[in-house]
Amino acid sequence: MIPEETIAEVRDRTDIVALVGRTVTLKKAGAMYKGLCPFHDEKTPSFTVSPTRGTYHCFGCGAHGDAFRFLVEQGGRSFPEVVRELAEAAGVALPEEERESPELRAAREAKRSLTRRLLDAQDKLAAFYSEQLFGPRGDAARRYLAGRGIDRRTAEAFRLGYASGDKTAFQRFVETSGVERDDLMALGVLLPPDEGFLPGERLGGGYLRFRDRVMFPVVDVRGEVTGFSARLLDPNAKAAKYLNSPETPVFTKGDQLYGAFTARGAARKAGRVVLVEGNVDVIMLWQAGLEGTVAPMGTALTPHQVRLVKRLAEQVICVMDGDAAGVKAVFASLEPFLEAGLQPRAVLLPDGDDPDTYLRREGVARFTTLLDAAPPLLDLYIDRVVAAHPADPPGRVAALRALAPALARLDDELALDLYRSRICRALEVAPALVDKALRAAAEPGAAPTPVAPPAPYDADFGPPLDAGFPPFAGPFDGPPPPDWAPPEAFSTGSMGPEPTLVSTRRVEPFKAPSFVREIFEIIVQYPDMANEFQTRGGHNFLTHDGLTVFVHNLYREVGHGRTPNLDRLLSELDREGHAEIVAFLRACQGRQVVHDEQTVHRAFSDAVVRLERAHYHQSIKRCAEALRTMRRDDPERKAIHAEWQALKQRLLAFDQTNAEGAH
Repeated sequence: MIPEETIAEVRDRTDIVALVGRTVTLKKAGAMYKGLCPFHDEKTPSFTVSPTRGTYHCFGCGAHGDAFRFLVEQGGRSFPEVVRELAEAAGVALPEEERESPELRAAREAKRSLTRRLLDAQDKLAAFYSEQLFGPRGDAARRYLAGRGIDRRTAEAFRLGYASGDKTAFQRFVETSGVERDDLMALGVLLPPDEGFLPGERLGGGYLRFRDRVMFPVVDVRGEVTGFSARLLDPNAKAAKYLNSPETPVFTKGDQLYGAFTARGAARKAGRVVLVEGNVDVIMLWQAGLEGTVAPMGTALTPHQVRLVKRLAEQVICVMDGDAAGVKAVFASLEPFLEAGLQPRAVLLPDGDDPDTYLRREGVARFTTLLDAAPPLLDLYIDRVVAAHPADPPGRVAALRALAPALARLDDELALDLYRSRICRALEVAPALVDKALRAAAEPGAAPTPVAPPAPYDADFGPPLDAGFPPFAGPFDGPPPPDWAPPEAFSTGSMGPEPTLVSTRRVEPFKAPSFVREIFEIIVQYPDMANEFQTRGGHNFLTHDGLTVFVHNLYREVGHGRTPNLDRLLSELDREGHAEIVAFLRACQGRQVVHDEQTVHRAFSDAVVRLERAHYHQSIKRCAEALRTMRRDDPERKAIHAEWQALKQRLLAFDQTNAEGAH
């Protein structure tokens, strides 16, 4: 294995702009470079490269990564191969890999050969089951599929089949396909008889695992059939309704997503993947045009499956059945998603519905509306926990302890700040209490995120969240469209200007330092600068939640190529209780900024530098004040002293790098 420090050195020495520029025509745009995305078709550039971060990001399809990921995604090479290629180009010497012994090499080759042989056997089995489905013996299976609304085109796309259990037909398949009996046993398709295989008997007297079942091949992202999920046809048979392939050298249920191969292209193009509970749900949504859909093979979502989801798209929407099991499953998935750096959205269907039944009754347009309006799963979780606890101090403490483990897993500082503020408001507690709960939750051995209890109906909180979503009366009823929603999702249906909904009461504007005022005077008149502000991490240094929310919402609009409607953004901000920030931003709108692009960029960059410097000074001051008031034997004193020292070092390095930003 290549050491992590060597990989980091190669990454640091690689000019990502030059690397990406080999295949993408890039143009400088502020601190970034912009071009047409190489991973999906587009006419307006939404692909950006950040030389300072060493990363690329596409706001159109969600492609994101560093130099290594870019070359891997270009195709044909593994991660180690890419590291070696870039190391050679950057002049970084790789440590010699340990010489492999002949025994290890032979074992590795044998394992590779077995894997290839078993995958070939699975592919032949899928073809055999498909022939049986569309042959004379498949009549009952075809009727079952037709009853579920699955047409032939869809059945062929998912390689559906039928296992009749006819040993004579299976014996002919074995003889003509060349598949070895030992391989069929390794795959769990053929089970040996108790007394051993008998010469002259069909299949040597062995048994077939799959008999009278509709076969759902599990196809991985590469297009390889790794296993099967099988549905029993006879309702009176005393056998499991669903039966999966056993664990084999090529199949582990917790490592697979049903529908991964059929969802791959659609999920990347849409920038989102839909996660449902069952195989038939995947198939029916695909048939309706919602092709980027997968399911977790009937298991609780595993970390490996979450990584597979993340490979398909950065945005995931969980659509879960409205019964108690579905609610429990969707909240149980929150922790592995947050651990992987994903913040999923969720749709909880009405009780008694699954995606298939809801789609049949309401239609694809209504289903798509639910997806487009899906709120963040963490928001639903917070609402449910808050609603399930009384509003007295013990109830608030219990709710805070229940919420802290989930928040502690957020790796997005901006999102963490927003949710911290949200919980402070919901529970009416001080930020210091939330921070204390977060520190406790981050300790080794802290309790995992609990599954939220059912929320009782209450006049103050409304119906339980799993009661489903009411019909939307207008485009802005219910949760706002998610970050990746198309421009139409924000349309009011009117070509005229939207009414200004900002409160007319007299409010004193937020008193901001001069450099903060300069930043927002530029941003409100040049909204594209929100991209640069976010990229430089400026949102991390803002001290008012209202400004942070405004920047995030503006960045969301600009990043997806939409022309921001500032009146609407300010109206939303006012409704959230940030009237003084609205007044401040209105004042910023009224000041004229110099129109020379170079001057604007220089002034903006200088103001952001001063903002970050002020953040360091304030943080150092906060630590110093804490140290002055602490007892010398306080267990937290050592950690705060270390933070104080680290902040001073970072400020020194920052000033050396940004000396031109000083005034």
